[in-house]
Amino acid sequence: MRTKLVVVISLTLLLAVAISDAIAGNSSRSTSRPYRVLVVIGNQWNDPGSYRIDEQTQLGGRRFESNKDFRDVITMLKIWGIPFDILRLDQQRLQINRFLNGTAEPNYSCLIWMANPDCLEGFSANYKTVRRAVEEYGISLIALFDHIAAPELSDILGIDYQGVSGQTSRSTNAALKISREHFITTGAVGKVINAETQSELRIVQGSVSHSAEVLGTIGKYPQLVVRDISEETKAVWIGGGRDWFGKFPVMRQLFRKALVYSIGYGLFNDNFENAFIFIMDDMGASEHAYSLRWHYPTPGKEDIVKYLVEPLEKYGFVMVQNVTPGYANPVTRMVENPWTIDKFTDPFGNVQDYGSTKEGLDEGLQRGVFEIQAHRVWTHMTWDLESPPGPWWDAPIDGERAHGDWYQETYDERRNRPVPSNDMLFLYKVGRNALERQFGVTPLAVTIRPGTSLEHDNGRLAAIAGYGVGRWHYIGTDYNIQFSIPKMYPEQFSCHDLDLVKKTNSEITSSIKNLSQTSTAAMLSAKVVGERRIDLRKMGWIESNKNKRWIGFNEYCAYLHSRIEVIPAGGLKILFNYDPHYCRHFTRNPSMWTLELSERYQKKLGTKVSFSLDGKTELRSLSQKQSIIIPTGTGARSMQIRPD
Repeated sequence: MRTKLVVVISLTLLLAVAISDAIAGNSSRSTSRPYRVLVVIGNQWNDPGSYRIDEQTQLGGRRFESNKDFRDVITMLKIWGIPFDILRLDQQRLQINRFLNGTAEPNYSCLIWMANPDCLEGFSANYKTVRRAVEEYGISLIALFDHIAAPELSDILGIDYQGVSGQTSRSTNAALKISREHFITTGAVGKVINAETQSELRIVQGSVSHSAEVLGTIGKYPQLVVRDISEETKAVWIGGGRDWFGKFPVMRQLFRKALVYSIGYGLFNDNFENAFIFIMDDMGASEHAYSLRWHYPTPGKEDIVKYLVEPLEKYGFVMVQNVTPGYANPVTRMVENPWTIDKFTDPFGNVQDYGSTKEGLDEGLQRGVFEIQAHRVWTHMTWDLESPPGPWWDAPIDGERAHGDWYQETYDERRNRPVPSNDMLFLYKVGRNALERQFGVTPLAVTIRPGTSLEHDNGRLAAIAGYGVGRWHYIGTDYNIQFSIPKMYPEQFSCHDLDLVKKTNSEITSSIKNLSQTSTAAMLSAKVVGERRIDLRKMGWIESNKNKRWIGFNEYCAYLHSRIEVIPAGGLKILFNYDPHYCRHFTRNPSMWTLELSERYQKKLGTKVSFSLDGKTELRSLSQKQSIIIPTGTGARSMQIRPD
C-alpha cells in the first residue's frame, strides 16, 4: 500500500512540475525565440494599406497621420535596428498563429502591446491568445501607457487594474519617479520625469501582486512594473504619457533596457548620435535662370573648389549635394542634361555656366567630399509644363512663369492635384538614371511627399524605383516610416547653392514668405533673388560644426536597411545581411553595433568568450555593453559568440 502511495505522490509531483514548467514557458518549443518583436496596436495606423507610418504636413495637411505614440515606438525600433512586425487589431484578430512561424514555433521574442482595449471587440479582443503566447510559447510582453485595462493583460503584468484618472502633466502628482534599482532602471534611479508642456495624462490606478516589482510611480500608483514569469520570459509595463518617448531620453532608455531584459540581449545602431548631415540643394536647376522669385548665377568650379571642396577635404568631412539632373529648357521646350547647356546670359543678366558647375561637382566627388543624391526627383519642376494655366515654356518671366507652384515636383501644386502614379514612377526612375549617367553613382535618397489620398502615395513608388531613404524617412518595400523623434536621427542642415554665390549690390534675399510680398519690378531688376541661409564663403560654416560626425545619406541608408538576425544557440550567432544596393556604404567602410546583454544572459555566456567573425576567432572579456565592429564588405556576414 505504501509503495502505491509513493508512486501516486511521485506521479502527482511530476505532473505538477510539468504543468508548472508549461505555464512558466519552459516547454521545449519556447527555448529558442528569434530576435524579432511584434508591435500590437489598435486604431493608431491611418493607412488602410499598412504601408505608410507618417505625419505629412508639408502640403497643408492633405492626408491623415498615424498616431504619434505608434510612430514613436516604430521610430525607436527602426533606428535601433530591431526587427519588427505589426499586428493591427482594427483589421486583424488575436489568433495564436499570428505569433508563430510556419512550423508553429514562436516567431517573436517579445510583444509590444499598445492597443487600447476600449477600441477592441470580437476576436480582436481575444486576450486569451496573448496569455497563451506568453505562458505557453515563452514570448515576453512589454505593455505601454494606459492600454492595460483588459483583466487578462493586467494579470500577466501582475497589476490589479482599478481604472484611470486624468491629470495635467504640469501637476506635481503627475511626475514619474524612478525609485528601484533594477536592470531596466540602470542609470535612471532617482530621476523624476515631468512634462514641460500642458497636456492631459491618463494615470492608471491600481496596485501590484506579490510577484511583480514596482520600479517607478506617479503619486501613489505604480507606473513602471516588471514581473519575471520565468527565467526567460518577462512582463514589463511602462506607463506615463503617450508622448513621453518623444520628449524624454530617459523614457527611451527605459524602453531599450526593457527590451534587453525581456529578450535577454539586444543589438543596437547608435551611430546617429552626434551624426550630422550637411546638405546643399539645387545645383543644376533651370529655376536659377528663369524664376522671378529664385534666380542667381549657378556657382562655378573655382568657387565650388575653394569654398567647399578644400575646406571639406581639410577636415575630412562629406557634404551631400542634392543635385537637379534634369534641366527644363524653354529654348528647346524639353528636359535636358544641365551640364551640356552652352554658357548663356539669362533674362536677369546673370551668366550661367552649368558646365563649370559640373566640373566643380566632379572635383568634389573625386576627392571624396561630395555625395551625390537626387534633389526632389529630376527637374525640381511640375511634370506637366504644357497644360493650362501653362504652357510654362514661353510664359512671361513676370507672368505665369513667376508662380512658385511650377517649381514643385512630387505634387502638382499649380493645379492642386497629385502627379499620376505612373508619371511619378517615371520621374523617380529617370531622375535616378540621369544621376547614374551623369556622375556614375546611384542615388539612394530622394524627396517623398503625399498626394491627396493614399491612392497616389509616392513613398511606395520611390521604393519601387530603388530609393531607400528621405531626409526623415525610411523608404522600404515593407514600410515607409517618417521618423518622429528628431533626437534619434542625424541632425541635418540644409542650404542652397545660392549660399555659395558672391553677394552683390543688386540682390533681394529674404525668407520665401517675404519674397512673395516683394514687388515684381524690384525682383526683375535684381541680379540675385532668393533666401540665404548661411555664408559659405567664410569658414565659420564648417568650423562651427567641426565637433560633429559628418555623414551622408548613404551611411544613413545603410544602417536603416541592415537586416539583423540573432540565433541564441550555443551562445549567440549574429547574422548581418547588408544588401549591396542599400548598404553600399559598407563596401568601403566598417559598420558598428552596440551589443547589450541582460544579467542572466551575461551569466549564461560567462566573462570570457570567443568572438568568431567571418572565420576569424579571438578571445574577449564580455561586459553587459560592448561595441561590435564589422569590417568592410556587404552581403551576408556572420558573428558567433561562444562561452570560452
